[in-house]
This record gives sequence, structure tokens and C-alpha cells, in this order.
Amino acid sequence: MVENREKRPPPPEDFDDNPDWTEVYPDGLPKLDIIHKLKVARAKLGLSQDDAAALLRVPVGSIRNWEQRRRDPDDAAKTLITLLYEHPQEIQGWLSTAAE
Repeated sequence: MVENREKRPPPPEDFDDNPDWTEVYPDGLPKLDIIHKLKVARAKLGLSQDDAAALLRVPVGSIRNWEQRRRDPDDAAKTLITLLYEHPQEIQGWLSTAAE
């Protein structure tokens, strides 16, 4: 047992160690960070990491790095991911058509 530990002051009275994780957007969708949005969008569309990389026109290594939180997507990628999350079928169709 360690005896020399510094005593920490108690948390402030307004400290919330149990935040409300049920926060939702007005449309009822849960608030997710960009990586969870990417994973949900891939699941909705049945896309592998390779498929998602081809659709978003990024290297598959970027998808892997984002999902493993090694790197953050740039702003353009975040916008595409958000659109793909919110409108998966439409955005997939538009991006697939643009590739032709």
C-alpha cells in the first residue's frame, strides 16, 4: 500500500461525473463523434473499410487511421462523413455517380 499519495481536493459542487449520454439532435439521432458517424454509415451501407475508402476517394490507410483514432479526418472528410451518416443512400449514390 502506498502511504505517500497526495490527497486530492474534492471535486467542485457542480462537477458531473455522470454526464447525460442520452443527448440527441432535434431529429432524434444520438450525438456521435465523427469516427462513430463513419462506423455507423459504413454499417448502414454494408461497406468494408476498402469500400468506404473508394467511395470517399481516400487511401484505405486513412480510414483505418481514423477508425483507430491515430489521425483525425480533415474538414472536407468530416463533412463527407457527416453527410454520409445523415443521408447514406443519397450520398453513396451521388459519390458513386460522380466516379463514373
